[in-house]
Amino acid sequence: MPHRLSLLRDLAHPDQFRAAMRVNRMSGTLGGAVRCGLTVTLAFLVAALTGHTDLAGFAALGALASLYGRDEVYAWRWRLMTLAGGSLAAAVLLCSVLSGRGAPTPVLLVAIGAIAALATAACALLRTGPPGGTIIVFAAGAGLVPITGDAGTAVAERTVATLVGVAAALAVCNAGALVDRGARGAAPRLRSLLRHDPAVLGSALLVLCASVAAGAVASLAGWGHPAWAAMGATAVLHGRDVHHMGQRAIQRGLGTLGGALVAVPLLGAHLPFWAVAVLVVGLQVVTEVVVGRHYGLAMLTITPMALLMTSIGGTAEPVTMAVDRALDTLVGALIGVAVAVIAARPGTPATEAGDPATLDAERPGDRRRTRAAAHPVHPGGRRPAALRAPAPPASR
Repeated sequence: MPHRLSLLRDLAHPDQFRAAMRVNRMSGTLGGAVRCGLTVTLAFLVAALTGHTDLAGFAALGALASLYGRDEVYAWRWRLMTLAGGSLAAAVLLCSVLSGRGAPTPVLLVAIGAIAALATAACALLRTGPPGGTIIVFAAGAGLVPITGDAGTAVAERTVATLVGVAAALAVCNAGALVDRGARGAAPRLRSLLRHDPAVLGSALLVLCASVAAGAVASLAGWGHPAWAAMGATAVLHGRDVHHMGQRAIQRGLGTLGGALVAVPLLGAHLPFWAVAVLVVGLQVVTEVVVGRHYGLAMLTITPMALLMTSIGGTAEPVTMAVDRALDTLVGALIGVAVAVIAARPGTPATEAGDPATLDAERPGDRRRTRAAAHPVHPGGRRPAALRAPAPPASR
């Protein structure tokens, strides 16, 4: 108990707030940001040209597979993006089926928590780095949007639209392999990475508990998107340690409040489809440039982008949706930190450990050497994302 009180005092110290406001130095983000912007643009174009603008949000969601493996050699990037894209589509499919069948709220909350935990564990084992499992939770939340009309048709359309976005991401982000065959590199064997790891299991269990708890509080409060609360808890628990989680909670909470204020007039303007598409693409590019430098500032663009994507084909009232996003995020962030403090144990790495990917990257071991062999240092001396301490995920 004393060590938890000490952690709480540390989290409440003004130095925490000052650390949360610090802007990091970062370079080399423009290329990945442009590729992501092109991918989302292509997803919107396909949706519009096929006459399915109402599904453009799901296509853009699938396009976010472009965020995975951006700094990796093409062979490993392709595999990571394929796995991430398949996970996005699976999350949309599962939650759409549950929504279409009218599953009770407890079942939905457990499903969201399980998806968050599995995504966290998979991203840690595969060393994906940012954005981690939070976007998978975002996809699950999108699948929970109520279905009108025939449920079977709607589920199929949502899943196919998500896969179209994934295909766009694979095409855009791996096109360079056709030009520079020597840059394809080699991908590690998945079997060598997907092995039992107590740190990963512990982190996944924390995410499960925090996600279900956050979603339950949001649901009981009557807020419309409990998955957003689960996503907030998941994003906070991606921190390197308890102190870093506290900083992420501050950044995510304040940034989301500011982003919600930005989103209200945009949503209230009831912009035409192409105007929304241009805004989403622009906000996505800015997000990818900013997020590694300051997570809180990135939330100023992430929040309106996510709300605009959610609004496509929907009729939600702008202020209500923005308020739900802010409240869900605040509750999720607070519960994520609370679970981390409760689970902290003195005298062991788990006291300070939140992200098992960071732990594994910092301690020598067979898996680290395997990854190092599969991913040599990039030109210019830059280590691949899998071996760097992960920057704050681009959590939606």
